[in-house]
Amino acid sequence: MAKAKARARKDKPKLYRVGRARTGLGLFAAADIPAGKLLIEYTGTRIPTREAREIDKRRANKYLFEIDNRFTIDGSPRSNLARYVNHSCDPNTEAESNRGRMMFRTVRKIAQGEEITLDYGEEHMELYFGPAGCLCDACKAAKSKSAKARRKRAGTRRVDR
Repeated sequence: MAKAKARARKDKPKLYRVGRARTGLGLFAAADIPAGKLLIEYTGTRIPTREAREIDKRRANKYLFEIDNRFTIDGSPRSNLARYVNHSCDPNTEAESNRGRMMFRTVRKIAQGEEITLDYGEEHMELYFGPAGCLCDACKAAKSKSAKARRKRAGTRRVDR
């Protein structure tokens, strides 16, 4: 029975892979993934949230996923592939609690090779990025568009050297 389960897992096509992202490592779609699919579980040790806050002071929120006021998942083990899901203000997944487990579900179709992303939320962004604000691709594109619009209104043009 165990061999059959192992064989079934081996034959199951991989939906994602860890790869190089602009911000370090990220999780990428290894095949097209449809909208609404439960994609990956955020795994790790469930610890009291107050203990997680102490760890946070030492580790700056690396791989801590707060479930509620009582519990947080310490997803630091490398076996937790969901830890490689990076932030985007225009994410393609969302986190949901499913029978006591934290799962990421796709909110739109994800094309093969596209980075899998999640919105970490305003509180996280303010706490860890401060006045510099978000640096995700969606925000960088929006900032670039608004800068171009300001230059256009001012009648100036950016000169690249």
